[in-house]
Amino acid sequence: MIAIYPLLAVLLLWGAKLAPRGEFHRDFSSVKSDLPLRGFFMLVIVLHHVSQQLNHPGSMRLFMGVGILCVSTFFYQSGYGLTKQFHAKDDYFHHFFRHRFLKLAPPFLLCNLIFLLTDIGLGASYTPGYFLKCLVGVVLINTHAWFILTISLFYAVFYLVFRLFERPAVRYGLLTVFWLSYTAFCLYRGSGLQLFEGAWWFNSSSLFFLGIWAGDHDRALTVFLKKNYRPLTLLSVPVFLLFYGFSVYVTNAFPYPANDPAPLSVSALTSWFDLLWQTLAVVSFCLMVTLFSMKLKCSNAALRFLGSISLELYLIHGLFIHLFKGQLITIKSDVLFVAAVLSCSLLAASLLYGLLRRCASALEKAQPQ
Repeated sequence: MIAIYPLLAVLLLWGAKLAPRGEFHRDFSSVKSDLPLRGFFMLVIVLHHVSQQLNHPGSMRLFMGVGILCVSTFFYQSGYGLTKQFHAKDDYFHHFFRHRFLKLAPPFLLCNLIFLLTDIGLGASYTPGYFLKCLVGVVLINTHAWFILTISLFYAVFYLVFRLFERPAVRYGLLTVFWLSYTAFCLYRGSGLQLFEGAWWFNSSSLFFLGIWAGDHDRALTVFLKKNYRPLTLLSVPVFLLFYGFSVYVTNAFPYPANDPAPLSVSALTSWFDLLWQTLAVVSFCLMVTLFSMKLKCSNAALRFLGSISLELYLIHGLFIHLFKGQLITIKSDVLFVAAVLSCSLLAASLLYGLLRRCASALEKAQPQ
């Protein structure tokens, strides 16, 4: 399955445009430029989850640890995008929750319903109360959906802090306190598959708040990056590889605790050491991606399509992982398993995206003018 790497390279670089010598792409941080990269990183996240289920990962073993890197880009772009729009629109908070949460809630609830109905169709039974908990996410029937809950929480915190306080120092102070408290709570919860259990709930989440800072200082940051582009670019790759390699080493040497650790126990304290190196890894990764995006614009029809259906693809692909790993059938061939999950996930995500767009359009037309 080593062929997947050149295929990914072709997908990423086909149609890419290099900025002229001495110039940069002006829209490197825009939503339009972010869409293709979002699609690419979402595809890698799917491969990350698939690789963890293979009998013999082989060449796909590299995907097993890169989920944190891809997720960090989503956190960063979310924080950055919120802040840029906040500064661009005077009435930004007027319809904040409707605009933000109506993009997340319908696909989240629909995919949870599909998971539940599939379970029931295969013989599972649910009490009405437990069915409702699974549907709304109080119990995670789709454990990959944790990001939707986390980013929704972060949206709400952003709204409260930026709506109620005007001084930047107060905002950053409150956001820092929240992030540290959120991380400490997740660490206390230990490892598991339910709400706030597992390092993935927090180990790349600092990038959301870094994105807020970058959005607040966009002009100065862009000037700095352009002025120091060559040395920063030359250093970004080895620095990232160093930080990422060391983060992998320390998390293997001092793994996050499995059960609720005491706040001042050795396992809890070493968890913060793990988090430090993982944070350095994801920050350096996002910086590296930003620097390369300034000169190289990766965009083609396939990437834009993946970016458009990225939310639905994220929420539905876990269903096919479970179906093809024993819930419905067991595909023993790793190659066939990867192909089946990818093809079915892409098809289902496309159908869901089309359905949700039609529903949203119909609701919009039905509203009184």
